[in-house]
Amino acid sequence: MADTVVVGVLYPPQWYGDLDGFGHELERIEQLDPRIEVVAESYDEPHELRSARGKPGVGELRDRAPALTDTQRAAFARVEVALAIDLPFDVGAIAPELRWVQAVGAGTGQLQSAGLAEAGIRLTSAAGANAVGIAEFALARVLAHWKQFRELDEAQRRHEWEPRFGRQLAGCTLGLLGLGAINSAVAARAHAFGMQVLATRRSATPGATAPHVDELFPTTELHAMLGCCDVVIAAVPETPETRGLIDAEAIAAMKPGAFFCNVGRGSLVDEAALIDALERGHLSAAALDVASIEPLPPDHPLWDTRNLYLSPHAATSPSALFVNLHELFLDNLRRYLAGEPLANEVELTRGY
Repeated sequence: MADTVVVGVLYPPQWYGDLDGFGHELERIEQLDPRIEVVAESYDEPHELRSARGKPGVGELRDRAPALTDTQRAAFARVEVALAIDLPFDVGAIAPELRWVQAVGAGTGQLQSAGLAEAGIRLTSAAGANAVGIAEFALARVLAHWKQFRELDEAQRRHEWEPRFGRQLAGCTLGLLGLGAINSAVAARAHAFGMQVLATRRSATPGATAPHVDELFPTTELHAMLGCCDVVIAAVPETPETRGLIDAEAIAAMKPGAFFCNVGRGSLVDEAALIDALERGHLSAAALDVASIEPLPPDHPLWDTRNLYLSPHAATSPSALFVNLHELFLDNLRRYLAGEPLANEVELTRGY
């Protein structure tokens, strides 16, 4: 390790939500070790490009990447460690000193497309930094639908005293697709509501459980679990195994009248099959915070689908995310300097 460790904070300062707070975080990074020099030089790409770079076949996207300024090139040439949301293509050539990247978010596909594996650059995700906020959002979607808040609000706008009675969560069954930080936080909150909680885990064996989870199913028994659930919440990374996993067959396996919510990656869901299930009434409703194309085109049929709650990848709570992100980064930076294992390290050969 060099005498000076240049740490690049590459996300836009305004994303932190408090410029004074952002400046304080830069000071905390520098104070961690006398070898550290912080360079704050933002590099971010349009959301549409970022989303596309997380999918297969990114070569054709190279011409859409923003040209680097001289200041950005100078910063990339020096950084050994980067805290980033995006990276330019062929980052190994642009940043020859770069050894480790801490992602701003839990998803890292766009960063992997920069050529990290080929350059031998390590990558850690921010999994868990936004878990609580997203878990609250997912359960809020369930509550809003089951308690008929939309209908009650419409009655209020019409000035009609029209009682609408909702359903209680206690005693119902929740199925979790994926049991990472987000769905672990969902499980804790659902358990407090008195729900029975089921979840998938690749390594699950008969009778296995997890904290706040009553029963674990191996991924080979996904459809069996889906058939038991009143609510299904999905929060899984984008991998070859998860793309299109919630297809027409999986949706058909869900209990009639179930509620489906996806706060993970849009590539998980066959959207045409989901639209069909909602229009036919097989599912009572669904909530999507992610879509296969982001931003979602104005003429996409999801916008007008019956009983579908859409949000523009907005389930997180930035004010909490960035505070938690910097705590994770400081801990990982300490580990990096000490030569210890990093938290949330991504296996680049597997993609997560």
